[in-house]
Amino acid sequence: MSEYRDEARQMAKDAHWTFWKFFPAFLVAVIMLSAVGFGLNSLGLFGKTVVERKVFEHSYQRQAGLEAEIATYQATLTEIERKLTNSELDTNTRFNLEAQASMIRIKMAAAKEQLK
Repeated sequence: MSEYRDEARQMAKDAHWTFWKFFPAFLVAVIMLSAVGFGLNSLGLFGKTVVERKVFEHSYQRQAGLEAEIATYQATLTEIERKLTNSELDTNTRFNLEAQASMIRIKMAAAKEQLK
């Protein structure tokens, strides 16, 4: 039994020594890699996706897509309003059409806000 304890004690001592021998080198490597990553990010080599996203938001294709989306919402709203002019609609159908019109107005306002 004492032979096992001696080996366990020696293994714990070796593990402790190994940890403190290599931990400072690991810590220095992590700090240096962090500094290099920060420098590259500052130069714009990382983080280009933010710039690319802003360029896309102001691109012609996105503007045209939003304008088409708004036109679709406007056409849908016009059709719903045309259906609402029918005097023979029951209360439930009228309520559902008004709810759809409200939803379309909200989506159109959000698309117009993105267009700015």
